[in-house]
Amino acid sequence: MMYALLPAPLLLLTSALVGYLLCALLGWLMAPWSRVSTLLSGGTLLCAVASLLAAMQMLFAPLHSARLPWLHYAVEISGLNALLLLVMALGGVFAALYHAGSLSRLNPRARGRLTGLSNLMLAALSAAVMADNALALLLLLELAALCGYFLIVHAPSAKSLRAGHSQFLLMRLGTLLLVAAFALIYCHSHSLQFSVIRATPLPDALRNAVFLLALAGFGIFAGLMPLHAWVPQSHSSAPASAAMLFSSALMKVGLLGILKIGLDLLGTPPLWWGLLVLLLAVGTAFFGGLYALMEHDLRRLLAYHTLENIGIILLGIGGAMVGMALQQPLLTAFALIGGLFHLLNHSLFKSTLLLAAGAIEQQTGLKDMEKMGGLARLMPWTAVSLLIGLVAMAALPPLNGFASEWLIYQGLFRFSAAPGFIGHLFGPLLAVALALTGALAVMCVSKVFGVACLGAPRCAAAANAVQANVWLTLSHALPALLCLVCGLGAPWIIPLFARLIGITPEHALSVSGSLVSTPLIAILLLSMPLLPLLIAARYQTRRQPHRVQGSAWACGYGHEDAMVITATGFAQPLRVMFAPLYQLRRWLPASVSDGLHRNAFVAFCRGLAAVELAVLLVVAFA
Repeated sequence: MMYALLPAPLLLLTSALVGYLLCALLGWLMAPWSRVSTLLSGGTLLCAVASLLAAMQMLFAPLHSARLPWLHYAVEISGLNALLLLVMALGGVFAALYHAGSLSRLNPRARGRLTGLSNLMLAALSAAVMADNALALLLLLELAALCGYFLIVHAPSAKSLRAGHSQFLLMRLGTLLLVAAFALIYCHSHSLQFSVIRATPLPDALRNAVFLLALAGFGIFAGLMPLHAWVPQSHSSAPASAAMLFSSALMKVGLLGILKIGLDLLGTPPLWWGLLVLLLAVGTAFFGGLYALMEHDLRRLLAYHTLENIGIILLGIGGAMVGMALQQPLLTAFALIGGLFHLLNHSLFKSTLLLAAGAIEQQTGLKDMEKMGGLARLMPWTAVSLLIGLVAMAALPPLNGFASEWLIYQGLFRFSAAPGFIGHLFGPLLAVALALTGALAVMCVSKVFGVACLGAPRCAAAANAVQANVWLTLSHALPALLCLVCGLGAPWIIPLFARLIGITPEHALSVSGSLVSTPLIAILLLSMPLLPLLIAARYQTRRQPHRVQGSAWACGYGHEDAMVITATGFAQPLRVMFAPLYQLRRWLPASVSDGLHRNAFVAFCRGLAAVELAVLLVVAFA
């Protein structure tokens, strides 16, 4: 039954897309005037808010197609698409706030490039997640990837050019794989409309081929290991706001593609599809967390943790595929709700972390944690936001990462209890692997906050740091606050996800009832620091000596600021223990890698990217 959607959300979405394009054009034209560029950040903020309001109105609408007024662009309205649009809009809000506080420090060329390409990427991604056909999805995803390429190579350094070139090559490979997948579908269904693809049954051999091609293609965009090489390099080389958009927006469209192919367009998946996704997911999560511990560049470390969380989200998606194959609706509900909730949560806490890292870089010029230290006293608001984001990333209660990972754990436990040998074998192993990944994340929390924010500054740049301006601070404080809201409000948010995916009321009640009360956990955690004070007050007597503060013991030597734990020393035991696994990062022979990055080939690809971007702009928006 078709549902006539009210025109308000469609008008809001149209206004947002047109506004993004106008801000991109004006940002490029007005780049010489820093105040005008800063004001245009307000325009981006308004567009993101309009897109956010449109997404919230469409969250629970039945599946159907519609056309945007004025643009004549066909969109598919569904809860899943609206959720992804909401994630894109939140990324736009945070990026606009960050730009308002940082654009004035850039030269006109960098300012115009960052403003123009960021707005263009937001427009492309917002339209892509609402596309009602595969052709529009591929064109807009390719456009967003090209915007990302030019954001990565914004600085004329060898590192940035190499990172951008890796991204360009891998993204083109992903696009070719997706073109092949949808070409196979078109040969059988004679249409690229998602509604037609759903209604057209495909032979099993063709379904399997399409799934494998699409999993590899969308997996490149999502950062699925071993197709992840572009992720850490691009996050370190691009501006902080662009890196945030990569993690919270671009890579999420890759996850959307995997979800559509695995659970929606091709019908009920066979069991081996879900098992393959689960194995790739757990490998991505574990190795992402393991490699993150070895990094000293703060943004590279966060990029590897993005890979870890992409793996965790895919554990939810793969669990839902297994649940559908085994006809276990409760397993499907736990896994899918947990995966989608973690998709939203990851966008929030990774925005917090990357923009906090950007604020630190703006104030100190530092990315290397070994040179930081003492930032908790010098940049207190940024340090608090960083701590909230790190605790959420480690899935510790009562923050949002804990709530969503708890549901994924419940899904894995349901898989363990499912009938058959497969569940009894894989379910416990996957749960243990996820627990090990969580332990690595907790170690990373200690490493990042301890090395970067505690102790004494290790260089003059860190010692001279001051709290960033209000816009930079707000850009990471707002998502940190939302991490708290989604964590404490999880008992009320999870039923909304159950309604979004359309599960039965009894299954929704089972999922909601399985969640440990995060508000109660928060009260207990807040009260625990008071316990030692109460004990001391109860047993304190007047005869107890007064506490005397002396100098730190340093084995007989005078204490120096350098006598603190370093990032290298913190990770050294794991580096020795897992040395063979760390060698896997160098699996590509040096001769092949150097050949792909020859100067002439890099220059050719850069020209090709410029031509492709121009052609896509004409095709998409003409």
